[in-house]
Amino acid sequence: MVTGIVIPADESQPIFQREFKRLSEYQEVVGGYIEAVDLGPLGASFFAHDESKLIGSPINRRATLAWWLACPYMRHRDTIGGDVVLVGLPDSEGDTKSVPDELIALLFTTKAYKAEYQTADSNDTFNGNSMIYEDYWEAVQAALVKFDRWEAVIRARVVPA
Repeated sequence: MVTGIVIPADESQPIFQREFKRLSEYQEVVGGYIEAVDLGPLGASFFAHDESKLIGSPINRRATLAWWLACPYMRHRDTIGGDVVLVGLPDSEGDTKSVPDELIALLFTTKAYKAEYQTADSNDTFNGNSMIYEDYWEAVQAALVKFDRWEAVIRARVVPA
């Protein structure tokens, strides 16, 4: 069984954990055939509907922001539509793994967040400021705004405060 996190496109709906046994269960959540969207630095992937744009699914802002944060080269180039499932990266045999425990903790038990930035002149360290956010998605959006406005930033992340 694989533990995933469902992220509904409708932001009035909370994210939630769910156990998955079969491909059909992922397809049920996303509403059709799935495609994997890699979130490499997070050690995770999204399963999303492979034709979400063609069928007019609403943009999943939360999933899109998380994707842009993990994969800066996709910022403002593409979006993720519809409900998605966050899972771990596949193992060496291609089998889906559960979402990493640290992501579960970050999304469900962390009470305060901060954004940190890595700049071109300090590729080994992340630095932040005193801004604290109570909502993970608000912190992700703030990190991306800074990323867009400060050319020296090469990576950003959201961590517990």
